[in-house]
Amino acid sequence: MALIAFDIGGTQIKYGLVERDGTVLSAALYDTPKHCGGEGLVAALIQLAQTLQQQQPVEGIAISSFGLIDAENGVVLGAAEAVPGYTGTAVKAALQAALGLPVSIDNDVNCVALAEGWRGAAQQVRHYIAVAIGTGIGGGIVLNGQIYRGHRAAAGEWGYMWIDGLVWEDHASMRGLVNAVNADLQTQLDGRDIFARYDAGDVSIVLHVERWFGLLGKGLANLIYAFNPQRLVIGGGITARGDAFHRQLQAAVQAALQPDFQQMTELVLASAGNHAGMIGAVRNWLDEHARE
Repeated sequence: MALIAFDIGGTQIKYGLVERDGTVLSAALYDTPKHCGGEGLVAALIQLAQTLQQQQPVEGIAISSFGLIDAENGVVLGAAEAVPGYTGTAVKAALQAALGLPVSIDNDVNCVALAEGWRGAAQQVRHYIAVAIGTGIGGGIVLNGQIYRGHRAAAGEWGYMWIDGLVWEDHASMRGLVNAVNADLQTQLDGRDIFARYDAGDVSIVLHVERWFGLLGKGLANLIYAFNPQRLVIGGGITARGDAFHRQLQAAVQAALQPDFQQMTELVLASAGNHAGMIGAVRNWLDEHARE
C-alpha cells in the first residue's frame, strides 16, 4: 500500500503517492500558502491528502519540511521564516487527528539524506553526509545508518560555520557566488550566466569562481575532519554541471585536506532525483513505524 508524501518548501509543496519501495507513483506541485500561517499550511496539507485518499487507499502520511523539525513530536521548532507562524505548529498531531493515519515529519535535508542512502548515491553506506548547495548550505548526517539530528534538531546547520573569517553559506553558496560577481562587476547575472562565462574563460568571472570553489572546498574539508564519513554526497542545482563540477570540487576539497585524509572520504554527486524529499520522507516514515 502506498503512502502520501509531502515535501514542503518555502515556495512550493511537492506532493504525491509513493510506494513502500520508494517508487513515486504520482507527484504534483502546490504553491505554499505563505500568508496563511501554520494553521493555513496544515489545512492545505489536509485538503491535498484528502484528495489523494480518494484516488486509492493509503497507509500513512510522510512529510519532509523546511525548518528545524522535532521529528519525534512532529513540531516545527524554528528557522521557518518563509511561512510566518509556522514555528510552533504541531503538524504531526494535526494531520493524524484530521486524517486518522500515522504521520511522520522531518527536516527536508534529513529526508534528502535518507533518500540518498536508500535510492541514491549512498546506498549500502553506513556513515555519510549529504550536503545541499543552493541559496544556503545545509545537510543531513547519517551515522551508522541512522540520521543524527542533534540536541534540538539543528545538526547539519553547517552553513553558519566561519571559514576564512566569513559565514560559509553567505559566500560559498550559489547565492554567495552570484552576489559576489554582481557586486564586483555591477551586473545582474544568475548562476547559469556566471558558469557560461566561466566556461568561456572570462577572466573577471574565473577569479570569482576559483575563490568560490576554494571556500566550498575548505568547508567540506572541515566536515570530513569532524565526521570522518565514508561518503560525502553533494546535491543542489549546481550539480547539473556533472563531471566538470565534480572534478573541480574534488580538487578543491583535496587541496584543503591534510594528506592522511585525502583518500578517506569519497565525494559523489546526489542521484536520488527531483523527488528525493518525498522519497526520504517515506523512508523516515518506514523507519519510525518499524520501531512501533
